[in-house]
Parts: sequence; C-alpha cells; structure tokens
Amino acid sequence: MRFVQLDEKNEERMNAIRKFTLMDDTFMTQVFSGDKESTQELLRIILKRKDLTVARSATQLTIGNLFGRSVRLDIYATDDAGKQYDIEVQQEDKGAAPERARLNSAMFDSRLTTSGEKYSDLPETYIIFITANDVLGDGLPVYNIERTIRETGKLFHDRAHIVYVNGAYRGTDEVGALMQDFRCDDYRDIRNPKIRARVKYFKEETEGVAAMCKTMQVIVDREREDAEVAKGKRIALNLWKNGEHDLDKIAQTTELSLEQVREAITEAGQEIADKIYERHTFLTNWLTSMGV
Repeated sequence: MRFVQLDEKNEERMNAIRKFTLMDDTFMTQVFSGDKESTQELLRIILKRKDLTVARSATQLTIGNLFGRSVRLDIYATDDAGKQYDIEVQQEDKGAAPERARLNSAMFDSRLTTSGEKYSDLPETYIIFITANDVLGDGLPVYNIERTIRETGKLFHDRAHIVYVNGAYRGTDEVGALMQDFRCDDYRDIRNPKIRARVKYFKEETEGVAAMCKTMQVIVDREREDAEVAKGKRIALNLWKNGEHDLDKIAQTTELSLEQVREAITEAGQEIADKIYERHTFLTNWLTSMGV
C-alpha cells in the first residue's frame, strides 16, 4: 500500500479531493464504483435487509431515450435475487422532485424489458434518493413510497419501489450514523469501517488519488463538451426562430449534427440545453471555489 507523498501532490487537486464528501455525487460514484461490498453495506442499512447480497455494482450508467430525456444513474446495482437498484445523491431539492423519481423508475423499467417478455418477469426495482435535505419534510430518516389502491389502502404490488433517505437526519440508529458519514470530509471521522476504507483509498493512497484526479478531469472535459453543444443548440434555436429553416445550414453554422439541431428546435431540446448550460456554470464555479 503506497500513500501520496507531500512532494508528489498537486496541491490544487489535493485540496479539492480533501473537501469531497459522499454527498458530492462525483466522489460518491468513485467510492462505490465497482465495489460490491460497500454498495451492499449501503443498501443493507437503508433498506434494513441484512440478508441482501449485491451481485453487481456499477456507476454512471446512462440509460438513453430516443424520444426524450436520458438519465445517468449514480450507482446501479443488482442483488443475487435479481432485484435492481438505482442509488442517487441529490444536493439540491429540485433534483429530488417526485417527478424525477418517476422518470428514473420509468427509464429503469424500459431498460429491463425486451420484446415478447412476460410482464411478470420484470424484476423488482428500487429507486433510492439520498437527499442533502429532508425533501419530503416529515422528519423521517427514510421514506418508503409504494403505489396503493386509494379505495382500499392496499398495496398495488407492482414491485417498483421509491425510497427517499433524509441526509439531514442525525439519529442514533444506523441510518443516522450513515448520513453523518456521508458528510465527513475527513475519512478518519467515518464510523462505518467498510466505507471508511474506500474513502481513505481515494483521499490518501497513490492509486486512489490518481484515479480520483483522472475522474475529475473526465468530468470537467465532459461538462465542457456538453456546454459547447448546449451553446450550439441555443444558437440553432435562435436561427430557427429568426427564419432559417434549412437544417443543413444550421448544422453547418453551429457545428452540430442534424440530430442535435432537431433536438434544439423542440421545446424539450431548448429546456435541456438551458439546464446543461446552467449545470456547467454551476460546476465551473464550484471547481473554481475549490482551487481546481
């Protein structure tokens, strides 16, 4: 095991890494990436299922949608019973709107279905939002949301579950301890040994720090590319509104593909471009504040 030596550090990047907590989805996805044991620990605590065994864990899985918004999952996992899990960290309340959970659940199901498959073969799914604040506002550590039959109060039993975890909760139980761990920027303050070991790896050990730096650069590059596309879409939309309806000319002027131009001139495309541009501005300011 090798630790980063002082003279090897890039101080700006190291300062940024030191400030990361598990409530930062960039860092959280790196910590849990491909690590079945820590993902299993997370799910066991949140769902209160000590028998749960994770068979696969991956991060930043993108589910595409040809006809609308795509989604990128922070953590995707399956267990040995075939149940599927999407775990998201949300710093901002608007990112954890009920409609967002609905979208993730729908996109999750669309990815898991194939033509001719029986509906009963659909796997059980869990969409889990770990939110910085108590978004649902009732002071509970965990909110388990199920579809019910209004007239009888009975469960609908569609096996699609939505779970909100209150990141502001500080109780003395396992969930309270976990949420406290999610706020720690110093791995030595993390109480869960499995999660502490993973955080330590990415904050102190040479290989882990190098992987974290590489991930940060990939994210910055991707955000810059997304911002350039978003900027091009805004220009394409303005050209369209001003009477230029030759899509090939718009594509040539903006250096976008025809598909991107078509996306830009729809209302949904305009909204997505604006949000990408807003996210890029937020990320740039955030990285600047951390000295990156």
